[in-house]
Amino acid sequence: MSLGDHLRFLRAMRGGPAFDALADKLNEADRRKARDLEVRYRDTSDESIVRKLADCYGAPVEELMWHRARSRRSLSDYLLAVSSENRPAELRLRSGEVLAGSVVWWDLAAIGLQPADGRPLLVVQRHAVVDWPLAG
Repeated sequence: MSLGDHLRFLRAMRGGPAFDALADKLNEADRRKARDLEVRYRDTSDESIVRKLADCYGAPVEELMWHRARSRRSLSDYLLAVSSENRPAELRLRSGEVLAGSVVWWDLAAIGLQPADGRPLLVVQRHAVVDWPLAG
């Protein structure tokens, strides 16, 4: 799960601050970076903004840095690699469950996995994927 996805998760599930409330803690440039992370899926972060966001969200810096290493781009690169090599993908979800299967398709929001055992196609929301082999 990318840093932007994780920040949206913190806001939604753990009562993170409203984006406007960050104005008190972040300067204009840092607010733009934070907004790009959450809305535009662009990782414009550096360690300084990650530390500030950790303070704003009450989350450990290490947790945010871990998610920063798992960008949406690196997940797309992984999906492309395994599908090009005709290998199954392994995706660990926030729940801890690991899903495996052939990548049928993916887009900005979801991934279609075909399990090897013939079960129906699984549609996995990208924001639910927290880790994959070779991430970070």
